[in-house]
Amino acid sequence: MAIAGLVVTAIVAFILVVLFISWFSNPPFGWGNAPAQPIDFPHTVHAGSVEEGGHAIQCEFCHRNVTSGAAATVPAVEVCVICHKQVNGSNVTTDAVAPETLINIQRVLDKHAEERPIDWERVHRMPDHVRFVHEAHIRFLTQGEERTVTLPVGDEKPMNLPVTVPEACSVCHGDVANMEVVQPQDGQSLKMGTCLDCHRENNVSTDCTICHK
Repeated sequence: MAIAGLVVTAIVAFILVVLFISWFSNPPFGWGNAPAQPIDFPHTVHAGSVEEGGHAIQCEFCHRNVTSGAAATVPAVEVCVICHKQVNGSNVTTDAVAPETLINIQRVLDKHAEERPIDWERVHRMPDHVRFVHEAHIRFLTQGEERTVTLPVGDEKPMNLPVTVPEACSVCHGDVANMEVVQPQDGQSLKMGTCLDCHRENNVSTDCTICHK
């Protein structure tokens, strides 16, 4: 009985530790990692710097609602085909790209031909009772006179504003342009305390109705 009691105590303690860590940061042991996507989408190739072999596509080209609405939105397959009508297996060889890349491009084209969406899996998720308006945050970071603010996300270093849209996105999402696979980033916990700290630091209202429905 004593051993059984110790086992139960250990299990309960483990669960409490995981919940405690998850409350203040990202879940441990990789449990907070993003789910696998239906088609590989390396941001390093699409949004990465030209010097590093990327194409430096701006965030808002694919996430078209990010500067004008609440949700950033994921691109429809038609947006992918804007480029991949030209960049595909018919005019790009395996000497230029890996064979698996051409396979993934063809899968995108097949989805378009079949008039079926790509069911991308969501990486960053807020609770349903939280209202987060991307447009307002992007506007705060990218517009207005030059100023310095401290954003309590990540390393909490002062930031000189205004910045570009990709730099604004990286405040919460990390350096996505240099990610092969987009994952929630350590040190960038999108918790309520982080939001409140940022609002207080930048003289924004912390009234409950600002963020909660």
